Amino acid sequence: MMRRLLILLLCSATLGGCIFATRTPEPPSQSNTFIWTPATTPDYLIANIIGTLKILDAPDYMRAFISSSDSGAGGKSFTFIPAPGLDQSSRGIFTSWNVQAEGAWVSKLSSLLPANSQLAVTLSNPATSFSSANAASYSANYLISIPTTSSSLVPSSVSGSFQMELALVTTDQGTSEWRVVSWSDFPSTSGSTATWTDLKVKLSS
Repeated sequence: MMRRLLILLLCSATLGGCIFATRTPEPPSQSNTFIWTPATTPDYLIANIIGTLKILDAPDYMRAFISSSDSGAGGKSFTFIPAPGLDQSSRGIFTSWNVQAEGAWVSKLSSLLPANSQLAVTLSNPATSFSSANAASYSANYLISIPTTSSSLVPSSVSGSFQMELALVTTDQGTSEWRVVSWSDFPSTSGSTATWTDLKVKLSS
């Protein structure tokens, strides 16, 4: 009886119904989020790279590359081999290119774009080959669309192809994951569009 009386008191006919009426659902959050998936396969590693680039998450993006703290790296450090055809000055930028430089260009691009901007990263014709249980190569064509403004100093898109040499290492967290050891960039077959190399040159100054 007391329970029934309490429900009656909580519901008011003059207010058009019970206070327990269902609320209109709120729209989903549009915030930029990315959840790193342990890169137990090369495909997971590439998915992490695409996911972090899409939302310009430099710290997580840098996790994709080999680190001195990784066991099984054999003393290897990351290298980037730019697309051919660069002038001597631009080519010199990549002489000491490292993982920190990779994170820096992503951070700078983020600072030049409107808040919450996202890149559109499309890979096609992917191919993976294993030279051993702990080493693999990954190649693909790429197209990156950048939401630039009319005053932007960076291209609205870059395209070409790349080949990455990958290694399976034990991270400082104790997980076995694939990491990028080297990255070679190539222009598109038409050769008329800006490449990933060109984007990095623009953002390194």
